[in-house]
Amino acid sequence: MKNEGRYESLYDDFEPCCEWKKQNGASILDEVDILEIHLQGFKKEDVKSEMRKDGMLYISGEHPMGKNQIKRFNKKIDVSKYEIKAIEAQFEGGKLQLRLPCTYPPITFLTIGKYPNYKALILRLSHKFVKGTTSSAMALALLLLLGVFMYKYLECISIQN
Repeated sequence: MKNEGRYESLYDDFEPCCEWKKQNGASILDEVDILEIHLQGFKKEDVKSEMRKDGMLYISGEHPMGKNQIKRFNKKIDVSKYEIKAIEAQFEGGKLQLRLPCTYPPITFLTIGKYPNYKALILRLSHKFVKGTTSSAMALALLLLLGVFMYKYLECISIQN
């Protein structure tokens, strides 16, 4: 019995070109990583993604190339350091773009400049911390407390000079 027009598929596995970029988010203090995955020839329907509990994002795709040839890829990205619920994806012009908002501890103090002449001291509150009304009240209280501390600290420095 002859093989009735059935061909075994030939797979061309490849590693897509990826480009990482940094971007400011909604405010100056929000950082967003942008990952562009170049998938020339692929369509949105050819690409699948799956978020797993292990903090990994699995992206795969298959694109028919000819009679029995299929171009495919599998990509695994560690997204455990990002706000998983806030990740956004957009596929356009053969590029899959992922917006990955960075996570931070609930309260972070940042300094701009170098010791001893700090140019600014910034208090960063994470989105999770600020969401609730109780947390908002706590954030306001912390800001007021920080303001009083800075006022007294700067007053002491000016007296010494």
